[in-house]
Amino acid sequence: MTTITKYQLLIVRGLFSTALLLSLFSCSSSNNDTGGELNIPTDNDEECCSLIEEAETNTFLDKLSEVEELSQNIGDYIIKVYSTRPKLYVGYNDLYFAVEKRANGRHVKDIEFSELSPLMTMNMGGMPMQHSTPLAAGFTQVLTYPIYHTWVSFLMASDTANGDTWELPFRYRVKDFSGVRSNVPATVQAAPDGTNWLKSFKYEGSTYYLSIVNPQLLTVGINTLQAYVSKQGSDRTKPYPEATETFTIEHVPTMPDMGDHTSPNNEPLVKHASGVYEGKLNLSMTGLWNIHLVVKDKDGNTIAGGDNDNSGYSDLYWSIII
Repeated sequence: MTTITKYQLLIVRGLFSTALLLSLFSCSSSNNDTGGELNIPTDNDEECCSLIEEAETNTFLDKLSEVEELSQNIGDYIIKVYSTRPKLYVGYNDLYFAVEKRANGRHVKDIEFSELSPLMTMNMGGMPMQHSTPLAAGFTQVLTYPIYHTWVSFLMASDTANGDTWELPFRYRVKDFSGVRSNVPATVQAAPDGTNWLKSFKYEGSTYYLSIVNPQLLTVGINTLQAYVSKQGSDRTKPYPEATETFTIEHVPTMPDMGDHTSPNNEPLVKHASGVYEGKLNLSMTGLWNIHLVVKDKDGNTIAGGDNDNSGYSDLYWSIII
């Protein structure tokens, strides 16, 4: 997630204030304006961000893409949902929620989101079957902005022709009004050809899912690699939360199109207090990479993966293209 120091924030505010004043006092009346009055924007809408806060919020959101089908009108407001891409894909997706006032397009400050509950309905020969998917523990505010972040890792793509569809209901609060948005459609695309960003394994009778975070942002060189481990419960229609167990995930990147050569200086994924697993991944060149995984329990016993693939490495692996 993007971070900014308090010192940088003060600089941004100072630069924006200077630019705003210059733009206001450089304004002149148009040729059709007989009064000669400046059209100065007001900053007196108490439920919305100030002009400076609005600029900072928009600067963050401008780096993202709106997922338009997830955005919802609610009376005088519109809930907007953003991600790092304009479409959702199988595997990990960052989601950012914000609320705009429809009258002026500015962001509302007093908002909350909760109980995101993805649900896939599958058409199994005329018999519907439903399941959920891995997702974050909840929503977290992005710095001091009126933006709330979460993530979802979709298990499968939508297939509307076959009747396989996703819904993404959630609960919201805008000021003193709260409600639930249900029947929110979510079209999920298959991961790009040759890639696989979500893997699963069995452990002590339960199914666990390994979601690599934003694989499309990995580059040549040493990367900070992040992932989440989620656990499916007995009710498959309920969201799969982050697993409470602590694992260590060793990984070996190989290039299947280049004789399965690997790269040095990789560090295992270890769990942080926030729940994210983090390590180092060295990708020495562009192309297709298989990131072979070996999952170990807290005592160092291998519980998933191993040396059982034709390459000589684990057959449990993510596939990414850089």
